[in-house]
Amino acid sequence: MSKNVVIFLLLLTVFVCGCGKSFDEYAIELGLAFDSPDTGNRPIPSFKTDVSPILTNNCALTGCHVANGPDDVDLRTYETLQMGGEHGPIVLVGNAKESELVEEIVKRKMPPDGPYLDADQIQLIIDWINAGAKDN
Repeated sequence: MSKNVVIFLLLLTVFVCGCGKSFDEYAIELGLAFDSPDTGNRPIPSFKTDVSPILTNNCALTGCHVANGPDDVDLRTYETLQMGGEHGPIVLVGNAKESELVEEIVKRKMPPDGPYLDADQIQLIIDWINAGAKDN
């Protein structure tokens, strides 16, 4: 095969598999809103009843994000979530769009083997962060 054909096939593969999608493209596909939940007439999620079960069932109980997990990110409790990981905070209070936690789940990097969180679950996490990421 010629070099140009190989490059074309590589680019086509990237395009078809969606590997080149941006965060915003994923967010639009999922129909996510990054405004304040108050502005969007959405209820403010509770960490204990809304967010924690999502993170626990999809990230911690799978054996991944627990003590000594990948990048030292432990999603079992509010306290460990707030500690972040080896690269710093993963939740930027009031700014879900810039939070690493949101980026990883929106871009379908986490959970790595799926099943991925659905749009409603992601929206709850976004709204919780944008509303102050309280331990409520």
